[in-house]
Amino acid sequence: MKHSFNRFSALALCALSILAGCSNVNASSAASSSAAAAPSAQSAQSSSNVSASSEEQKEIVFWSTKEDVFADQTAIFTEQTGISVNATYMGGYDDMVNKVMAGIAANSLPDVAQLGQRHGVSQMYDSGKLLAVEDKLPQELLDDILPGFWKRFTYKGKKVILPFQNSMPVLYYNADLFEQAGVTEIPTTFDQVVSTAKTIVDATGVYGFTTAEDSPWYINALVYNAGSDLVTDDNKAVANNDAVRSIFAAYQQMATVDMSMAPNQHATAKEDFANGRVAMLMTSCASYANLTELVDGKFELKVAQFPSITTMDIPMGGNGLGLFASTPEKEDWAVEFVEFMLEPERVAQSTLNTGYIPVTNAAIATDTYKTYLEDPNRQVIHDQLQYLGGRAVNPADSLVWSEVLGLIDTVEADPDADITAELAKIDEKVQKYLDEYAGQ
Repeated sequence: MKHSFNRFSALALCALSILAGCSNVNASSAASSSAAAAPSAQSAQSSSNVSASSEEQKEIVFWSTKEDVFADQTAIFTEQTGISVNATYMGGYDDMVNKVMAGIAANSLPDVAQLGQRHGVSQMYDSGKLLAVEDKLPQELLDDILPGFWKRFTYKGKKVILPFQNSMPVLYYNADLFEQAGVTEIPTTFDQVVSTAKTIVDATGVYGFTTAEDSPWYINALVYNAGSDLVTDDNKAVANNDAVRSIFAAYQQMATVDMSMAPNQHATAKEDFANGRVAMLMTSCASYANLTELVDGKFELKVAQFPSITTMDIPMGGNGLGLFASTPEKEDWAVEFVEFMLEPERVAQSTLNTGYIPVTNAAIATDTYKTYLEDPNRQVIHDQLQYLGGRAVNPADSLVWSEVLGLIDTVEADPDADITAELAKIDEKVQKYLDEYAGQ
């Protein structure tokens, strides 16, 4: 069933004002979400209203969350194809979703947009404006995408957006502090992370563990690694279960009992880690270059795989490329553009430059990617690719993120917080939203 925009817009905007994660947090946009307006049809060259004839210049509109809008790459694309790219920087992921939703209402949309993986993809598809990539892109390319990506970028059984700049959570650690505390084994399970964090703080007085500020991402990863869920595939809110309670209880213990994690100090987590004030940090693999620069040789920086609980099922962060309904000509040109952006050498070079994980098997086979793997820490990241997965996009993604963030704040500050009661409240709120979204 397709939803009319008037029916689902209020629900969508309620959930979509959550701050972006995965190295793209934009704190100012949440305040402006309700006032977000789509660019004018003239400035966007609206693909819904403009039909290009054979005499007109070939042009597509691309909305990006990257400030330089991939200007070097779009120039090469235009030179090779004759298709001009009218690229506009839209801000962070939360800015992008607000502008796309406003564009749906105004019928003023781009041909291609860089979309945050948890930012309204379901709502865009249900509007009828976002095209399923499986209906537009060649099967050869779809088959070359690492299969774990389709566990996330699928909705209602359709591959809806194309993975582009994506990352995984990993565990960084300060090898010098490990040695100082007498820790000789790198933790591979979450229980071992908790116990190692206590060993380190007891031995050195330095906090043992923290996460970056996109802290719900790591909770999600731990939940999936426990073989559990926050929302099921059939849209049932199930956060109040033993596995999830145990994960939040561990956070509560580290922050309020063991004193091995600084409570609610995630905004400065990377700087704290780089300055030797915490021994282990969960954050994105795409943060490796930045952390290396921040550490600047002060200690030996090492990367370990994200810890397991009962399994390994690692959710991705980052963004994908979405195609929006237009004229047949412009849709074909948009397909050419996204195929160009996912050419193997281009993807491998992006991985080398940015730390985002490779999207295709063909990119992994390049010499450029082999250069990336010369760093042993990057080899650890590569070895984790086999566990890439998570859950399909869901209309409640942003709401769940917000609720999890609130509960993290609560349990890290209050040793007596009732985790079961708080999870029950989250389930009630999320289920109400999902039922209303489905028209129940």
